[in-house]
Amino acid sequence: GGVLFRSRGASRAAILYSIAISCRLNGINLFEYICDVIEKTVEWQPNTPLEKYRDLLPDRWKKQQQH
Repeated sequence: GGVLFRSRGASRAAILYSIAISCRLNGINLFEYICDVIEKTVEWQPNTPLEKYRDLLPDRWKKQQQH
Protein backbone atom coordinates (compact mmCIF):
# COMPACT_ATOMS: atom_id res chain seq x y z
CA GLY A 1 0.00 0.00 0.00
CA GLY A 2 2.83 2.44 0.76
CA VAL A 3 4.24 2.51 -2.77
CA LEU A 4 0.84 3.39 -4.23
CA PHE A 5 0.43 6.32 -1.85
CA ARG A 6 3.93 7.61 -2.61
CA SER A 7 3.14 7.34 -6.32
CA ARG A 8 -0.07 9.34 -5.92
CA GLY A 9 1.76 11.94 -3.87
CA ALA A 10 4.48 12.21 -6.49
CA SER A 11 1.84 12.59 -9.20
CA ARG A 12 0.08 15.37 -7.30
CA ALA A 13 3.37 17.10 -6.61
CA ALA A 14 4.24 16.95 -10.31
CA ILE A 15 0.89 18.53 -11.22
CA LEU A 16 1.36 21.36 -8.72
CA TYR A 17 4.94 21.91 -9.86
CA SER A 18 3.79 22.03 -13.48
CA ILE A 19 1.11 24.63 -12.62
CA ALA A 20 3.65 26.69 -10.66
CA ILE A 21 6.12 26.69 -13.58
CA SER A 22 3.35 27.52 -16.06
CA CYS A 23 2.32 30.47 -13.89
CA ARG A 24 5.91 31.68 -13.70
CA LEU A 25 6.34 31.42 -17.48
CA ASN A 26 3.13 33.41 -17.98
CA GLY A 27 4.03 36.08 -15.41
CA ILE A 28 1.21 35.05 -13.06
CA ASN A 29 1.34 35.31 -9.28
CA LEU A 30 0.83 31.69 -8.17
CA PHE A 31 -1.00 32.62 -4.95
CA GLU A 32 -3.47 34.90 -6.78
CA TYR A 33 -4.00 32.22 -9.42
CA ILE A 34 -4.68 29.42 -6.92
CA CYS A 35 -7.04 31.62 -4.87
CA ASP A 36 -9.00 32.65 -7.96
CA VAL A 37 -9.28 29.07 -9.26
CA ILE A 38 -10.53 27.85 -5.88
CA GLU A 39 -13.07 30.69 -5.67
CA LYS A 40 -14.39 29.91 -9.14
CA THR A 41 -14.57 26.13 -8.82
CA VAL A 42 -15.89 25.78 -5.28
CA GLU A 43 -19.49 26.26 -6.46
CA TRP A 44 -19.27 24.30 -9.71
CA GLN A 45 -21.40 21.19 -10.07
CA PRO A 46 -19.76 17.77 -10.52
CA ASN A 47 -20.97 17.63 -14.15
CA THR A 48 -19.24 20.89 -15.12
CA PRO A 49 -17.86 20.55 -18.68
CA LEU A 50 -14.13 19.90 -18.93
CA GLU A 51 -13.71 22.91 -21.23
CA LYS A 52 -14.64 25.15 -18.32
CA TYR A 53 -11.77 23.64 -16.32
CA ARG A 54 -9.42 24.02 -19.28
CA ASP A 55 -10.19 27.73 -19.26
CA LEU A 56 -8.55 27.84 -15.82
CA LEU A 57 -5.16 26.66 -17.09
CA PRO A 58 -2.64 29.46 -16.53
CA ASP A 59 -2.29 30.60 -20.15
CA ARG A 60 -6.07 30.82 -20.68
CA TRP A 61 -6.64 32.24 -17.19
CA LYS A 62 -4.22 35.09 -17.90
CA LYS A 63 -6.09 36.05 -21.07
CA GLN A 64 -9.37 36.19 -19.11
CA GLN A 65 -7.78 38.48 -16.51
CA GLN A 66 -6.72 40.94 -19.21
CA HIS A 67 -10.31 41.54 -20.36
